[in-house]
Amino acid sequence: MRNLPVDLQPVETVDVPLPSGSSAALPVCHPTFRRWSGAPVFDYGGKPLLDCDGEACFAELVILRLLLKSGWHGVWVEAFGGTHYLQTMPNGWSLRSEHISIPSDKHELLQQIRQAGKTTGCFDVFVWWGDRLLFCEAKGPADGLTKPQFGFIEGALACGIPPQALMLVEWSAAA
Repeated sequence: MRNLPVDLQPVETVDVPLPSGSSAALPVCHPTFRRWSGAPVFDYGGKPLLDCDGEACFAELVILRLLLKSGWHGVWVEAFGGTHYLQTMPNGWSLRSEHISIPSDKHELLQQIRQAGKTTGCFDVFVWWGDRLLFCEAKGPADGLTKPQFGFIEGALACGIPPQALMLVEWSAAA
């Protein structure tokens, strides 16, 4: 896919088995991010903190910010306590103060994918550039796809999203 930052360039594909019995070959990249070494910030269920240009961020936000810097538009789709569209670090568990709106056609597409996949899940990062779409699922060390994420993949494919627009970001952290 064009216009991806160097750290998010796919280096391989992985064949993902789906609930329907079919499978999809999804792109995978393996970026290494810097661990956060500054003062502790809000503990969001033990999520690892990473350094994003001197700010403590979760992996989903590091990925999103790399894409935004490259010209994409988008959000971190956080499903805790409902669906929230974020571009900044949460300050508390409610997420209401950080929630932003997305274009109605993008919101409707997510609803269609969820309905088609019979899931409430979504990949972590949803970005667009004109009519191009990309969904990124952040996976840290020893992390795997969940049942709702398999449903999301199936729903996205059923809605015409090509497999190459569903990327797994298998990240690691270094000092």
